[in-house]
Amino acid sequence: MTDNQSTARPGPGAGGGARETKYGRIATVLRQRCARLGDGQQLPSEKELATEFGVSLMTLRRALDLLDEEGIVRRVLGRGTFVQRRIVAKGDVLTSFSEDMRMRGLTPSSRLIGIEVLEPAEDVRKDLLLGPRESVVALERLRLADGEAMCLETAHLAARFTGVLEADALEGSLHELLASRGHVLESAVRRIRAVAADERQALLLGLRAGEPVLQIIQVFYDAKGTAIQRSCAHYRADRYEAFTKVRRAPAG
Repeated sequence: MTDNQSTARPGPGAGGGARETKYGRIATVLRQRCARLGDGQQLPSEKELATEFGVSLMTLRRALDLLDEEGIVRRVLGRGTFVQRRIVAKGDVLTSFSEDMRMRGLTPSSRLIGIEVLEPAEDVRKDLLLGPRESVVALERLRLADGEAMCLETAHLAARFTGVLEADALEGSLHELLASRGHVLESAVRRIRAVAADERQALLLGLRAGEPVLQIIQVFYDAKGTAIQRSCAHYRADRYEAFTKVRRAPAG
């Protein structure tokens, strides 16, 4: 069998019909190995890895290409291959923080900092289309991935949702909690800009004051177009990026 041939191998939930390439299996092993190594640690040379796995340099390089595309390693010409802290990319599909982390093999969790009912700021009132006398529930949490701080998030919901929130469930996904109570979030409007972390944000996120963070403000709507939740999150710019697919409009 040549290096590039595929071999039958059961996939998750499959009965054995899935097929995986040899370089794909090598990438799986190296992916697990990188997860145990620290940021910046160097992997053995390509020649050493090819010898270890008993494959050609071409096959080994295809495996490394996969890890490079996933942001797990960075390859420096003339120096070698280095473990890279995982960057989480936010795309143009509506997903919660917890879903984003799980899709990338990270374990999401949250630390509840505070929750209170208060009069909303004007921008929150406008985004949630609240009346002049309506209050909001403000929920501040530190969101983590594999135990490492990823973002500091403040979520606002109309005060009528107070009874939906359960303190013991707020360490998980707020979207999943709302969905379990019949409020499924179907769409969102997102605004992103770069700002400097203030002292409190920097302390909670493990940064230095003044370092850049991504401020992502999102307003979430249900299937009827009702604004349910507004969140303002400050993400570590070294761990998170946002991307959008764009296309040219048809010529008029």
